[in-house]
Amino acid sequence: MAKRPQPAPALRRAEGLPVTGLDPSGAGVAVTPEGLEVLIPGALPGARVSFDYQPPRPGGRRGLAAGFTELEPSPDLDPARCPLAGECGGCPAGRLAYARELALKTQTLVVKPLVEAGFTATLVRAPIGHPGDRRTGWRNKAVLYPGLIGGEPHFGYYRARSQELVAAESCPQTPVWMGEAARSLAPLLLDADLSPWREADDAGALRALLLREAPGTGERLAALVMRRLPADPRAAEALFERVRAALRPHGLTSLLINLHEAPGSAVLSFAPDATRVVDGRATIRADWMGLSFEVGAQTFLQVNTPQTPVLYRTALDALEVAPEDRVLDLYCGVGTLTLLAARRAREAFGVERVEASIACARENARVNGLENARFTAAPVEKLLASGLPDGWRPTVVIADPAYQGLAGGAAESLAQLLAASGARRLAYVSCNPKSFARDARVLCARGMTLRSVTPVDMFPGAMHLEVVGVFERA
Repeated sequence: MAKRPQPAPALRRAEGLPVTGLDPSGAGVAVTPEGLEVLIPGALPGARVSFDYQPPRPGGRRGLAAGFTELEPSPDLDPARCPLAGECGGCPAGRLAYARELALKTQTLVVKPLVEAGFTATLVRAPIGHPGDRRTGWRNKAVLYPGLIGGEPHFGYYRARSQELVAAESCPQTPVWMGEAARSLAPLLLDADLSPWREADDAGALRALLLREAPGTGERLAALVMRRLPADPRAAEALFERVRAALRPHGLTSLLINLHEAPGSAVLSFAPDATRVVDGRATIRADWMGLSFEVGAQTFLQVNTPQTPVLYRTALDALEVAPEDRVLDLYCGVGTLTLLAARRAREAFGVERVEASIACARENARVNGLENARFTAAPVEKLLASGLPDGWRPTVVIADPAYQGLAGGAAESLAQLLAASGARRLAYVSCNPKSFARDARVLCARGMTLRSVTPVDMFPGAMHLEVVGVFERA
């Protein structure tokens, strides 16, 4: 007999409590007189608030506030940073003074998981914050979602923990032209062939608008992500012409359609022939960090134009790459770090599971005349377990995995490779300090020593920090 679900505990009231910190989710944290931590979405550290909250269910550890009343604002409030902060879900720390934000993120996202994993907080170096003169317009990519707000067509982001759209054409993180292009296209959302798609009932056509600006050249790309296109080719071409006309004033190099017919929240389809050119070229050219490479709708590229060179330079400088070195770059994507390393080293070898990315990496090496860079398409965990081809032995290693970190046994296999090859140093670039701390325990249990961890802020306003961890053989 199936168990009946337990009813949620009744709401309780808390009066005049200080918000003492930020949770990794971006919610404020307060502690009741009974010692229970309660998450308060939208509340800032330093504020004093009253709220009703849902106590945790059996086995839970935290309560959750159902809204709050602010009695005293946070002394660190900086409302001038972003007019959308507190509305859209992208930047829960975007109303804090930046110095306070950076300190809170470092403690919450980096120091805490490392200490919980058994490391000392002294390993964490001073965070590299975002340059003060580049805290607007730093994004080279934006993904905006379509919808009707008060009956008016808009592009925007979703409010935290909801499917409610917030108009965000004026997001200060994006270049001005991106907002202007979104506003020009928005009236076409009233067109049946470009109406906003709804996953709940599979109605509508347009899933998202992706906009990119190539660093160095300023070339511009727009891709409309479509659930469906008009069945009649003449109607489809008429739709494309309306889109061309709306976006023509914005100087696009590339106008693309990405046909994404599968359900789910993934932005793009990576199916063969999913992306087609409506106008211009299939890619835009970036000149960045002394490299030239092509960028398409599906190309992975760090979105922060001023901070990406800082992040990559931090990793390469930590490796102390010398002209005689052989650099192994794991999870290399389109080879940006591999090619940067190849300019310093005897040879660089990039590994990435996505074959299309490896094809781009090889082309990028050719375009930049770097004949000492080679690449292979394979899952990192499988390649490490089976061994590198031709007995290739690195002297230093870079790992830059996705959010899940060194998954699938890759941490154990990497530790074995480092020991067998005699590689002297590993620079681990992580977008998830929690999975980094987990992997650091594995690496250190198998003969490596963690020397330092440097946080780098790539997303001011968001609860996110990249870290560069430096390991050496014990």
